[in-house]
Amino acid sequence: MPDNSVTSSTNFIAALAVALIAASLWIFSSFLHYILVAAVLSLATSHGFNALLCWIDDSRLPKWIKKKRRILAAFLLTSFFLMMIFLPLLYLIIQTSDLISTLNIELIKQTILAMWNNVLNYADSIPVLHEPLTRLKAEGSSLIDTSSIRTVLKGGENIVSGTSGLVIQIGWILMFYFLFNIYGDKILYFLGTLMPTNPEHEKYLYRECTGTVAVVFYGTLFNMTAQGLAFGLLMTFMGGYNATYLGVLAGFCSIVPIIGAAPVYIPVIAIELFAGNFLRAIIILTFAWVVMVFFFDNILRLLFIGYLKKAFGFEYTMNGILILLSILAGISTFGFWGLILGPSVLALTLAAANLYRDNLAKDSAQQPSEDGLLK
Repeated sequence: MPDNSVTSSTNFIAALAVALIAASLWIFSSFLHYILVAAVLSLATSHGFNALLCWIDDSRLPKWIKKKRRILAAFLLTSFFLMMIFLPLLYLIIQTSDLISTLNIELIKQTILAMWNNVLNYADSIPVLHEPLTRLKAEGSSLIDTSSIRTVLKGGENIVSGTSGLVIQIGWILMFYFLFNIYGDKILYFLGTLMPTNPEHEKYLYRECTGTVAVVFYGTLFNMTAQGLAFGLLMTFMGGYNATYLGVLAGFCSIVPIIGAAPVYIPVIAIELFAGNFLRAIIILTFAWVVMVFFFDNILRLLFIGYLKKAFGFEYTMNGILILLSILAGISTFGFWGLILGPSVLALTLAAANLYRDNLAKDSAQQPSEDGLLK
C-alpha cells in the first residue's frame, strides 16, 4: 500500500510538472523565439564568457567588483554585441529609409533605360543576336516605366520596415542574453539534474553544440566585420560614394551564404561601367573576388577560427558541408536567426544519434553470444 501511494504521488507530481511547463510555454509564447536565440547565442559565446571571468579574477579590480564578475562579464559581452550588431543595423535602416524617400524616380528611370540600351547596343554587334535583341529592347523599354520603378521602391520600403522589426527583436534577445550569461550555469545544472542521462553524455552534447555554434557565430561575425570594413575603405579610396553606408550594407550582406556581398558591389560596378570608368570597375570587381571572397572568407576566416579553437579550446566534429546546409536550412526556416539555430539543432541531433549508436554497440557487446551460452 505505501508503494502504491508513493507511485501515485510521483505520477501526480510528474503530470503537474508537465502541465505547468506547458502553461509556462503558453504564457511566454511571444518570447520563445527570443529566448531560444539568446540561449543558443549564450552557448556560442560561453568560451569567451568564461575567459572573461578568468580575466576579471586575475585583474586588480576591487573585491566587490570581482564578487559581481558574472554581471560585469555579461554586461561587457552584451555591450559588445550591442555595438557590433544593434547600432550598425539601426544606422542601416535609418539611412536606407532616408535614401528611398529622397530618390528621384524620373532620374532613376532615365539611368536604367540608358544602361539597358548601352548593354543591348554592345551586344547588337553580334549578328545572331540582332533580331532577339530588337524585340528585347522594345519589351524592356515598356517594362521600365515610372510605375514599375515605384513598385520596386515600395517593395524596398516594405523590406526596410520589416527589418526595423529586427531591431526590436535584437533588443529582446540582448536582454535575455544578458540574463542567460548571469544565470546560465545554474540553468544548465538544473536541467542536468532533470535529465536521466550520464554526466559524460551531457558534457558531450554540450561540447558538440557549443563548439559547432561557436565556429559558425565567430566565423560569421569575423567575416561580416572584415568584409564591411574592407569594402568601406575601398569606397572611401574610390570616392563619390557613401562609404560608411556601403560598408555596413556589405557587412550584413556577407552573412548570406554563397551570395555574400554581391548585391552591394555588383550595382557599384554597373554604375562605374555606365559612367565609362572601366578601370575603377575592374579594381572593385578584383578586390571583391580576391580580397573579400577568396582571402577573407576562405583563408583568413579559417585562420581566425583555428586561433580561437586553440585559445578557448572548443571542439566540434560536424562536417563543414553539413554546417553550410544547416545554415541555409535555418535561414529559410527561422529567418535571420536561423544562422545559429540551424547548426545548433543539427549538432544536437548528430550528437544524440552518436550517443544512441554508442549505447547500442555497448549493449550488444555486453550481451553473451550463443556460443558462450552453449559452453
